[in-house]
Amino acid sequence: MPGLILALALAAGAAAAADVTPAAPQGRAEAGDTRAAYRLALKVRNGDGMPADPARAVRLLTTAAEGGVPAAMFVLANMLAAGEGGPRDEAAARRWLEMSAALEYPEALQQLALTEPDPRKAELLMRQAAHAMTHRARD
Repeated sequence: MPGLILALALAAGAAAAADVTPAAPQGRAEAGDTRAAYRLALKVRNGDGMPADPARAVRLLTTAAEGGVPAAMFVLANMLAAGEGGPRDEAAARRWLEMSAALEYPEALQQLALTEPDPRKAELLMRQAAHAMTHRARD
């Protein structure tokens, strides 16, 4: 009987561990968890453990970006600018890049700085990027 109880306890632990499978982030992403959508989008875009699907990555990134994830806004902006996962959309790419920068995402600030024709504004953006790096939240 103690062996049966131990077996049941181990089985329950294995079932709980099963929730940490790759399908779990997908379920959280589909349930509206914007951070999970961002992480899943990166896996889908890069073909990490699944076939690469840039169009699906754009959809997931859009969900995450609309939910306020600055890193998702940045990646989405670059995908839209390159026409990765759909047609090029320079205007939408610029909007997402600027929204990411407004949330002090360092890479977005740097990218804006590199394309800024006014050297003073470019320098200010680079300083903002450097400052943002000092208090960056972990994804």
